[in-house]
Amino acid sequence: MKCKPRYVLVVLFFLFAHSAIAEGPVWKVSKGEHHVFIGGTIHLLGEKDYPLPTSFYRGYDASQIVVFEIDPDVASSPEAQQKFNQHARYNDDRTLKSVLNNKTYTELSLFLSARGMSISSFEQFKPSMLSVVLTVVELQRLGLAGIGVDEFFNKRAKKDGKQRLFLETIDDQFNALLSTGEGKENQVIVQAIDELEKMSEIMQQTKQAWRQGDNNTLMAVALAPWVDDFPKLYQALLVNRNLRWIPQIKSFMKTSEVEYVLVGALHLVGPDGLLALMKAQGYQVERFH
Repeated sequence: MKCKPRYVLVVLFFLFAHSAIAEGPVWKVSKGEHHVFIGGTIHLLGEKDYPLPTSFYRGYDASQIVVFEIDPDVASSPEAQQKFNQHARYNDDRTLKSVLNNKTYTELSLFLSARGMSISSFEQFKPSMLSVVLTVVELQRLGLAGIGVDEFFNKRAKKDGKQRLFLETIDDQFNALLSTGEGKENQVIVQAIDELEKMSEIMQQTKQAWRQGDNNTLMAVALAPWVDDFPKLYQALLVNRNLRWIPQIKSFMKTSEVEYVLVGALHLVGPDGLLALMKAQGYQVERFH
């Protein structure tokens, strides 16, 4: 049976058994005498997810510069929220009721009502962006929407006076999200609701694989189905961004400092992942313990 694509997982990695596994989702990428560390993150975590796997802290201690997808301070700013609201809503006469079929619209309305929300509050939202909102709301309800890996190390880097760099801007991320879900609005909402109702179980299974750096399981469970079912999403959120980041990561190899690159865990997975792309270009990739 074909595994269903997990929409909310792409949101989370793009983000449960608690254990102090020594290995984790951190890799050392090197060529000659130069190297960088690359860690796969989840952008939202719960209190029980800490402490992180040991390799996260060791990678940080062994680096002089910390590199994030975007500036975490900007991501949490009022300006970013305003931009999200602008991007998330239709600016024409389209509404959820007009783009969804009756069955999907009713299912969404019932889902929102069960959580004390009204569909009228979200009528102008684009389905792909609404799925982002609902994912965060559900994680908050479950107590799993706390500080993620990126924010954790951003605070530590600022406290320690370490230099911080960023691979892209928040506008780059919004533009990537906007190119997804078009033409499959009903599928996006139905799949998101199905996953959100099973969020606790899904996150337990996925975080276990993430903590162990088990990229094969993450590929099979969270990513592989997207290649066929949501190719635009896969291309926009993962492939295109990875390809844009590769030259920057390669440039880090030319500096005297060691960089610690923290990106969503799914960016490291599969043949289009950063690890495979770097290896194909002659770099040595090994698990960092």
